[in-house]
Amino acid sequence: MKFVPTLTVLALLLPGTAVAAPQRDTPSYRAVGTEPGWALTIDNSLIRYIGDYGRTKVTTPAPVPRPSFNGLRYVTPRITVDITRVRCNDGMSDREFPDKVTVAIDGRTVSGCGGDPIVASAPAPAAAIDGAWRIESVNDRPTRGPKSASVTFGGGRISGSTGCNNFNGIFRFERGFLATGPLASTRMGCPGPAMAQEQAILGVLGQRLSVSSNLNGKLVLVGRERAKLVLSPAFPRRR
Repeated sequence: MKFVPTLTVLALLLPGTAVAAPQRDTPSYRAVGTEPGWALTIDNSLIRYIGDYGRTKVTTPAPVPRPSFNGLRYVTPRITVDITRVRCNDGMSDREFPDKVTVAIDGRTVSGCGGDPIVASAPAPAAAIDGAWRIESVNDRPTRGPKSASVTFGGGRISGSTGCNNFNGIFRFERGFLATGPLASTRMGCPGPAMAQEQAILGVLGQRLSVSSNLNGKLVLVGRERAKLVLSPAFPRRR
């Protein structure tokens, strides 16, 4: 996962340019990272961290942040959070965020992006999903398996592979959201990681999904609780 840094220490001295610390009655500050997947929220008086794809969970009172080079630092006995006002790419969906965020916890350090995306992805029209796509990642984890994970949309039908079993069924748009199913799939046994990936992919496809496209021509399908598929064209698309 790669991140692109920027900003100057003068931002700490000029009104309106420093990183805004979350205060009471203001929206939560959120940050995410991948490899391993983690998420962090700072709201009102708490820091909440979930790491290692959910295996590590920490909730601690949020101290008053200290000014740091180009940003802010939260220091607690177990977790330290550095928010740096630099552009950051999340490495998966190619979205850009205003902040780079580094979290030190239990002797480990992870990096990710924070704040609201700088440019929201443009909604994709229904026709834009037609065609064959490679499933690049599921829930911010790159797909792997005995064969490529893929999905094809066309004529109201959906088909594809989870990297283990094949699936097919129907899809439709309901009030701008993508809905699939019922889906049928083959029942071949695969190694543990491939089965876990299959469950994750089918779990996302079983939700009501928003569909957006980014500047690199990828589709981003987002459901509840950070459920997400990132799709890249299986073949060069005509312009």
